[in-house]
Amino acid sequence: MGTPPPLSQLRKTRRAQARNHWLFLPILVALLFGTNFIGWRHYVRGDFSLNRFQQLSTQSLNLLKALPGNLAITAFLAPEGDATGSLIQEDVLKLLEEYKYRAGGKIQVTVVQPFLDLQGAQKLAEKFKLTSNENVVILEYGERSRVLKVAEMAVIDPGMMMAGGAARVKSFNAEEKISSAISELVQGRSSKVYVAAGHGEYNLVSADRDPAGYSLLAARLGSQNLELVPWKPGEVEGVPADADAVLVAGPKFPWPAAAVASLKAYLAKPGRLVLALDPGSPTGLETLLEEAGMVFDSNKIFRKVAVLSTAGLAQGINEETVGTRFSMQPAIQWIENVGGSLRFGPARSLTLKPQPAGATTRAEMLVETSDRYWAKTWPLGAGKKTDFVEGEDRKGPFTVAAVVDGSAPGDKGQEAPSLRVVAIGSASAFANQNLSPLEVDFMVNALQWVLGRQDSLGISPKAPMDFAVALNDGQQRGIVLSVFLGIPLLTAGMGVLVWWRRRS
Repeated sequence: MGTPPPLSQLRKTRRAQARNHWLFLPILVALLFGTNFIGWRHYVRGDFSLNRFQQLSTQSLNLLKALPGNLAITAFLAPEGDATGSLIQEDVLKLLEEYKYRAGGKIQVTVVQPFLDLQGAQKLAEKFKLTSNENVVILEYGERSRVLKVAEMAVIDPGMMMAGGAARVKSFNAEEKISSAISELVQGRSSKVYVAAGHGEYNLVSADRDPAGYSLLAARLGSQNLELVPWKPGEVEGVPADADAVLVAGPKFPWPAAAVASLKAYLAKPGRLVLALDPGSPTGLETLLEEAGMVFDSNKIFRKVAVLSTAGLAQGINEETVGTRFSMQPAIQWIENVGGSLRFGPARSLTLKPQPAGATTRAEMLVETSDRYWAKTWPLGAGKKTDFVEGEDRKGPFTVAAVVDGSAPGDKGQEAPSLRVVAIGSASAFANQNLSPLEVDFMVNALQWVLGRQDSLGISPKAPMDFAVALNDGQQRGIVLSVFLGIPLLTAGMGVLVWWRRRS
């Protein structure tokens, strides 16, 4: 064989270029993936938005730096469930990512959407007794947990909706809610709520299928870092000293005088109480709060409804009470964002009495009915009917839930102990067969308020900043012309310039 002819200089150059290309491509791919991996693992977050909703305060940053263990945060989001959820969902998710970033790997954030992740949503729903249309943020630290409603993380201004516009965020207080919950979980101590038993009260440990049980409510309260402890006032002398609050739900038999006296002595400490009494069951607790300006009335509330029968449309009498008017008291203010009404089932009314000047407590309405209701003395006397009788029965509206507040001005439940009571004219509203998310939220917020757990860190809410540019007609026309004519002409001119230079 003869010796192959030597390669020309051009062929040597081409081969060298080909080798360089084949070496350059994997290096380029490696650099691309390496840069993205480093950027994914090591990055710097910054909030350059106008509202700065994702910027954490010094209190939150110090809390995260001192976080002793790992915290799991799950966002259970169904924005279709309420208007507030869809309005602030993105801001809440970005804020959770900021918590994760600032915690240095100690916080894990998971997003579960019920209609996309059915299996994950079902597990959470069973564990925390959620429904598929709820918007909540779940915090888990060890064996303790808290469930926060997204609707309570902002104050919504519905004013624009009245004029046909969209609702807007008035203030964003998600950081306060989340940081306060983290602080409570880390501190380790659950708030101990003693639940009265022994006089026909609703059973907290019933089966979920028991329509008259309180098991669904008990599970939800347990997920709020609350320890529910049975208390039998007829067998135990006084309220236990370690009680953070007492819950009395629907006794059906009278309390002994000694038991009533022990509860009264507890409130004088001062104590914290949620008291729910059904109509028609004298218990001895109806006048427990009389000195504070509130009593339970011995009546039952009714209203007329349209009933469709085989004979046509007729009027009937319904004993289900629906609360449609709400105060601005912190224990009920959350419902302004959610909207809707509270169904109390059969209920009795509460009477609020004016307090003398200088009184240390005040009674205030929480929930009120419309004026379509009337109340009859209950139990009903012999020969009496539930129809309205002029001059004998009371006309609505009626207060069906109220608070007694002994907090001093500026008290957030942390500065000094103060009397706090939530009184409800129905206990059956919170039984398994009647329970809906709104009634759960009502009871959860009632206990949070009496425990003073709503504003523990004092982080101020963030108000959105309005940004507007005032342009006259000439300026607006100039912007339109520059966008629709100027940019295309500039692009065409650059193309002509490149073509001319190549020709030259």
